[in-house]
Amino acid sequence: GSSANLLMINTLIQSGKLKSKKIIVPAVSWSTTISPIIQFGYEPIMVDADKKTFGIDLDQTEELLKNGDIGVPHYKDRLLELCDQYDVPLLEDSCAALGSSYEDGTKVGQVGDMSTFSFYFGHQFSTIEGGMINTDDEDIYHMLLMLRSHGWGKDLPKESYKQKMIEN
Repeated sequence: GSSANLLMINTLIQSGKLKSKKIIVPAVSWSTTISPIIQFGYEPIMVDADKKTFGIDLDQTEELLKNGDIGVPHYKDRLLELCDQYDVPLLEDSCAALGSSYEDGTKVGQVGDMSTFSFYFGHQFSTIEGGMINTDDEDIYHMLLMLRSHGWGKDLPKESYKQKMIEN
């Protein structure tokens, strides 16, 4: 999960989808949520926890978004509305939420542009080490494949690999 969070942030940076040097993060979280942001030279902006869900306080999040161009990393519908309204990507650190779902049945990790899960030994499902990133964006998926392989495009579809080589 920690490596997945690092890869997720790097993918946003490399794909040009991160418009700000500031990223909103929950104040109640694990260090691996914030560390990648700092490692890449971005500024984490802590948001208080909602008393009911322990997710980010959406009223405080909206105030931050109104006052500046900040990227957003629980109340699913309102959070998605804020992301659409302020044109910011949604990253879900779902590392300790495997199998959790929202009130409408949508699983945690199926909502954002990317989401991460951890399979570290202390979590619900363990492979001792490892993690996973979800996305339904093909460009982000291809960027993740390349970054995972240190820039090597061997896992890309041949037509996509050729196109990337021509563009660069």
